[in-house]
Amino acid sequence: MSVIIERAEEHEKIKKLLSKEIPSYRQAYSDRTSMIMACLSELAYIKFNEPLLDSTNKKLIKNATKLLGKEKASYIYKLIDLLAYDSEKERKILESDLVLLNLKLEKTFDEKGTQAILVSSEEFYVLAFRGTEPTSIADIKSDLDAIQTSCETGGRIHRGFKSAFNDVHTQIQTYINQNLKDKPLFITGHSLGGALATVATKKLIYPQIAGCYTYGSPRIGDERWMLGIRSPVYRLVNSADPVTMLPPGSDLIDIASLLVKFIPTFGDSWSKRLESKFGGYSHVGYMRYLTNIENGNFGDARLLYSVSFLRRFRAYFSNIKHYSKIPSDHSMVVYRKKLQSIAYYKQKIN
Repeated sequence: MSVIIERAEEHEKIKKLLSKEIPSYRQAYSDRTSMIMACLSELAYIKFNEPLLDSTNKKLIKNATKLLGKEKASYIYKLIDLLAYDSEKERKILESDLVLLNLKLEKTFDEKGTQAILVSSEEFYVLAFRGTEPTSIADIKSDLDAIQTSCETGGRIHRGFKSAFNDVHTQIQTYINQNLKDKPLFITGHSLGGALATVATKKLIYPQIAGCYTYGSPRIGDERWMLGIRSPVYRLVNSADPVTMLPPGSDLIDIASLLVKFIPTFGDSWSKRLESKFGGYSHVGYMRYLTNIENGNFGDARLLYSVSFLRRFRAYFSNIKHYSKIPSDHSMVVYRKKLQSIAYYKQKIN
């Protein structure tokens, strides 16, 4: 069973791609590296951490739900399956898929709802953060706590992302200090994981942070906060992915603040509060835009280094009538499959 390889021929393509040399420390953007980081951002979702519900009590709980009736119990069963997974089995799947990528699991991190994996090859390390899980109250709380707060490294940062990273910061930094040496470190993640990866790129102390690759990442801080990031950050945006537009950027907040001023009595105070709490959000790094595709034809996707506002607006507008497609554009699976197809095309792998 594999998460990132669905067919045998896919394994052969990945082996050919991985046989090529990866660029060195503080790298320029690489299609091959981006594909590997996308795979690891997806694998970070594998539930290696302890489940919320003890799987040994699963049978007892299911028997108890029979009192609810068949229809109501079906919803409870689905919830139990999400919360009472086998973490050892999940870890084995993770380790097996890493072998397919010529990688080794070095360490897993799990603290107060923030999870990450650290893997290694002969040439480099990768720290991959897990993104938002629908069943995790901690993740949802982190996403929604969008008030900006001062950062000790300069500038202002999303309070929820700062808190989520702080939960695991010491654990990761201590492991890096004691175990990593002489190889570049990449940092990556999807969604919330992309935000945490960006924070980690700024805050972790390691002499060879080669770069950060994020997928579907929201905005994290203001322009001053971004100035402290020394390693390159490559921000992958897929077509109409809505998360990449959150929290609202500084231009939108400026307009909203101006309009609020016209409200009698409370306008000025509300306007100032809006600007102080949510103003100044900007994106970090160099954007890479993945174009829209039809009918799952991932081979048709193209990677653009820049894209006009009009083109992005058209991508959103064209998907309004297909509501299910907008959230699918945020899927890490879609990001990974598009980037795999692009990497194969660039390297002439059929």
